[in-house]
Amino acid sequence: MLIEADRPRVSVPAATMALARVETRHLLRGAFFWGGLILSVALGVVWSWTRMPSWDTFSQNAGMSSLVLATSLLIGAHLATGRDHRAGADETTRTMPAGRRRRGVAMLVVVPVAAVSGVVLYLIELLLLMPTWPVGRFDPWAAAVVVVIPAIGAVVGVLAGRLMPAVAAGPLSAVAFTVLLIGLRVLPSSPGGYGEAVWLVPNQPWEVGASRPTGWHLLYLLGVLVAITAVAAWRAWPKISAAVLIAAVASAGLAVDRQSSASVIEIHYPEDTEPLTGVAVLSCQADREVRYCALPHHEGWIGLWREAVEPVIAHLPPGAVRPAVRQVGNSHNLQPMTPGMPEIITAASWGRIGAWADDSRGRMTRDYVVAAIGVRRQALFYDSCEGAGQHRTVAALWLLAQATPGDVARLRSGELRLPRVNYGDAELRAAVALLDRPYAEVAGHLSAHWAELLDPSSTALAGIGVTLTPPPVPATPEPEEPGAGGGICR
Repeated sequence: MLIEADRPRVSVPAATMALARVETRHLLRGAFFWGGLILSVALGVVWSWTRMPSWDTFSQNAGMSSLVLATSLLIGAHLATGRDHRAGADETTRTMPAGRRRRGVAMLVVVPVAAVSGVVLYLIELLLLMPTWPVGRFDPWAAAVVVVIPAIGAVVGVLAGRLMPAVAAGPLSAVAFTVLLIGLRVLPSSPGGYGEAVWLVPNQPWEVGASRPTGWHLLYLLGVLVAITAVAAWRAWPKISAAVLIAAVASAGLAVDRQSSASVIEIHYPEDTEPLTGVAVLSCQADREVRYCALPHHEGWIGLWREAVEPVIAHLPPGAVRPAVRQVGNSHNLQPMTPGMPEIITAASWGRIGAWADDSRGRMTRDYVVAAIGVRRQALFYDSCEGAGQHRTVAALWLLAQATPGDVARLRSGELRLPRVNYGDAELRAAVALLDRPYAEVAGHLSAHWAELLDPSSTALAGIGVTLTPPPVPATPEPEEPGAGGGICR
């Protein structure tokens, strides 16, 4: 039996560190930690699953999933912090070398554990999207948000556990945390942009490649984290905590003000987008006489565009002009890269897998056909034009069916459609009649009459059985303008 003088003495810092290690093991073995991490990873991957990732979309999806992890860690940290006050444990813990204040400090170990969990969350979501790799410009400040948000949730749980140790307070705190996030999300419409500044996950830029005040946003989040941590450690170090709290609140306030100043809603003119998505900054590559021009840091998608375009090129005559492929951002000045030369456009998004990838590829294939045959010089407008009676409409349907084997059956059933071109059953029947002819005969006729075929009033396919009568075309047609649909395709 040990008497008091023989009992080994343990320093308060050593006891605090030992308790911190124990709480770390408890947290890492807990259902809330693993459940929150698995759910967060699953949601982040699902949100990024259908589209080819860019750093902007991936960081935002990872940030949103980190909110789920933060909520789960909030509940887990609350239960661990309030353990001393439940099941009659308060009297037992009084005999421990570290008092209640020091035990509260030891619980702050959840902050670095939560931060590391955010790193793990980010990396797992990134790895699960392999072999696709995000395109665009990597923003380290936006990525660091995924590290800070779970730490904020964990320290909120510690503070709630100190103030409200009852078991029910944990889920209620999580509900309050969620309601607060929803409220912050509603605020961006308020004047001054403060709602967007205090929302935990930064929004995507107004234009592809545009700069954002993500550095200030990260400083704001760090200020919130440090401020809540200072309040949680108040009992142990009141004076230090007060000084840290003042500095953290001041830093967060400055960061919010700088963000709101940079995020005020402005009218963006064409000269604002030219340095970001204009022709001068595009990265262009030529392959098989086709010019592919991607936005900065988006060159990795050119191979996807080639898969959609090359099946059409394989059936074009040797002398046919190959339209260019141009990527645009959120806005477009409607001016072609090279005046007088056909081109198609593609947006800063692309289907990643399965039906989503097939849809993006099919859209580009159809756009390329109508641009190559001259039905639409720029396949970019949402209004439609009248292609009924034109022989090139029939040729476009035949080319599209040849480029995509599955479209042969769709053409025969009348389901195959050219984008933004109006035509009827007569054109579909004529295209089916071309399918019934030998491929070499039709391809040879197109090659011999290609220049004539591009004229909307021509009867270039009469030699192979097409009897459609083209509609009269004005001698001096007005330039094609967006929103002026209903005219003849020229």
